Amino acid sequence: GARVNPNWLSRFLRNPALSETDTNRNGVRPYLKARMPSFGLSDGEIQQLVRFFNALSKQPLPYTAVPPNPLSSQELTMARELFTHQAAPCLRCHATGDAATDADSSAPNFLLVPESLRSDWTKRWIVHPETIRPGTNMPSGLFRQQDQRWVFGLADVPSLRSYTKDHAELMVRYMFQYTAGEQRRLTSR
Repeated sequence: GARVNPNWLSRFLRNPALSETDTNRNGVRPYLKARMPSFGLSDGEIQQLVRFFNALSKQPLPYTAVPPNPLSSQELTMARELFTHQAAPCLRCHATGDAATDADSSAPNFLLVPESLRSDWTKRWIVHPETIRPGTNMPSGLFRQQDQRWVFGLADVPSLRSYTKDHAELMVRYMFQYTAGEQRRLTSR
């Protein structure tokens, strides 16, 4: 409930393949051969499940997505550099929609982030994944607390040296605002 957009969850429960043509694929993790089964749930049953997950995690309904503040051109450059930095493990594990690299992916597709996840949950996840899912393969310690904000903790990113805002928030805004084309362009570098 706190993790996913309830509208996306409804679509996923209706069609776990997330495809009208390839109904035997894993819609969330295409690199896995197994996928969530289709249960043939009615619209009413799907809505009951979505309401249950939201209630369980004390999330209000109806859900209203709060769009992140747009990135300035300077912030976009910084976010790109952070996302693709050699020390940032993002592109080593996550699928990006590129068939050549996704074959070796072991983490969910970044392209699903804007439609499927909630931005507040995503920030909590990238800052402290171990508190949400103990034993996860998602590395902890990507960001460290400094002066009431989170800063990238794995390496010096020159463009971020003078950035006084939260680096984790910058990353989340980037993931939620930029399209599949932008992500693919970055990963093909």
